[in-house]
Amino acid sequence: MIEFLRHPFSLDRYRTDSERSRARLIYVVTVVMLLVGSVLVVVTQSGIVTPAAIPTFGSSTPVPPALLVVIILGSLLTLVLTRVGSQQISAVTFLFTMYLAMGLLGIASGFIYAPLGSGLLIVIMIAGFLLGVRGIIATEILSFITVLMALNQRQFLNDVPDNARFTLVFFSLLFIATGVLLSLFLRIQRTQESERIVLASRGRQELATLTTQLAQRISRHFVLGDLLNTTVEDIRTTYPTIYHVQIFLCDFDANEARLAASTGEVGKALLRRRHSLPIGSRSVIGQVTAVGRPIIASATGETVHKRNEFLPDTAAEAAFPLRLGGTVIGALDLQSRTDTAFDDTEDHAIFQSLADSIAVAVDNARLYEQTEQRIIENQRLIDQMRGAMREVERLNIELTSRAWTSYLGYKGDAVGVTVDVDSNVVRQSAELTGTLDTAIREGRIAQTQSRDSTIVSAPLRVRGQVIGAMEFEIGSLTLAPEDLDLVNNVSERLSLALESARLYEESLRVAQRETTLNQIGNRLQTANTVDALMAETARGLQATLGANRVAIRLGSPPEGAPPVKSNGGQG
Repeated sequence: MIEFLRHPFSLDRYRTDSERSRARLIYVVTVVMLLVGSVLVVVTQSGIVTPAAIPTFGSSTPVPPALLVVIILGSLLTLVLTRVGSQQISAVTFLFTMYLAMGLLGIASGFIYAPLGSGLLIVIMIAGFLLGVRGIIATEILSFITVLMALNQRQFLNDVPDNARFTLVFFSLLFIATGVLLSLFLRIQRTQESERIVLASRGRQELATLTTQLAQRISRHFVLGDLLNTTVEDIRTTYPTIYHVQIFLCDFDANEARLAASTGEVGKALLRRRHSLPIGSRSVIGQVTAVGRPIIASATGETVHKRNEFLPDTAAEAAFPLRLGGTVIGALDLQSRTDTAFDDTEDHAIFQSLADSIAVAVDNARLYEQTEQRIIENQRLIDQMRGAMREVERLNIELTSRAWTSYLGYKGDAVGVTVDVDSNVVRQSAELTGTLDTAIREGRIAQTQSRDSTIVSAPLRVRGQVIGAMEFEIGSLTLAPEDLDLVNNVSERLSLALESARLYEESLRVAQRETTLNQIGNRLQTANTVDALMAETARGLQATLGANRVAIRLGSPPEGAPPVKSNGGQG
């Protein structure tokens, strides 16, 4: 009860705008009825208005206070029902209360006073707004019955006015006309609402179609320029009142909005000119890309519309920002030859939603292009890396070949070992048999069969370079696959071991050379004269290299003097 007294006209129980509007109407007319009824009874009881001025039940007594009680109780009940959300019941309660009040007054007067008849007209109209056609029909029937009851009451009191029949016909026709006009008005309202819903649904359908087409083009990996050009053409075709469509994309480095897509031949000319507008400039595009809100401008009057010599027929221009989160990446520009083309605010939401979809499409297309570019760049880097790896592999093979060629030259041509298991004889050489030659030249396992044995040769590889081969003879005529795998594994491990041994020997030779150089250097440091330095150097080389003769000469040979032949180590 306390809550009701604090907020007697609350609308919290109602969810839709139409329900809240009907609730407000019930509140207003109930309060008005309560005030009018109270004033009517008060003025008649106080004598401010004479009894003869107010129609009564066949006497000159004022309006009875019981009528005020009916109005008060009915009004309070209506307010309570409306407050708790029982809108239909509260409407019926209000109409019944008002009908009872107006009907009683009308019956008492015989409806010879026009204001009392107009009260029933008000009941019919309010019933139409609250209950629709059913309320109109119900209150018309009740009003017609009330007029008949009033005339019968006058006849019972032998006080039938001369215009009784006219009154009956007049009020009956008035009630019917009011009901018909009100029904037509409600029908027109419903038709307009249906048309608005259909147009809104059509707009949503067109928006959904365009959005779906954008998504399909993105899925087909459209190039960004082709995607935008196709989109502006679709918009121009879908909305006949729009004769030119453009899309601008922001270039934040240059602080400009550059034209990215435009319709028709005019659009092609603007694109060739690289048309752009500064962000924040006094133009529709400049303002939209700066503030991030839609702007509707007329070509006439003081607006931010900037006349374009290529589009002289523009009467109205609308631009909607392309937004990604809180960032404006461009604008959708629409131009029409009609001043009122963009007056419908519901279309603004459709165009803004379309602009948001275009922004997502632009972002996705850019991401796709960036991804494609990264893939191409990565593939280029992979190809370069593969080429470098092939070059490294080639250099490894070449260096390995040179290293082993140098090593074998240093060790001698016949580097190998032969082990005769039967006689337990080991020879530090190996003949180049046919299977060994095949294994070395072709780089594969070679087999040769004799009557009671098989000779198998396997190549020895270091970094892909064949450095030799190993050969063995077995008594079996065939080798199982696992035996061949074992041979391969042994050859690989032997190859690695040989490479390690060669590197070790090479490191020893390098160390020995360094030691020799250090020794020669130390001897040279003890000599003080040129002759002593040359003598010490000659002795060092003779001791290190085992030379039979060492000659060192300073200066240039005289011109024309023939060289002296070596004496073969004599002298």
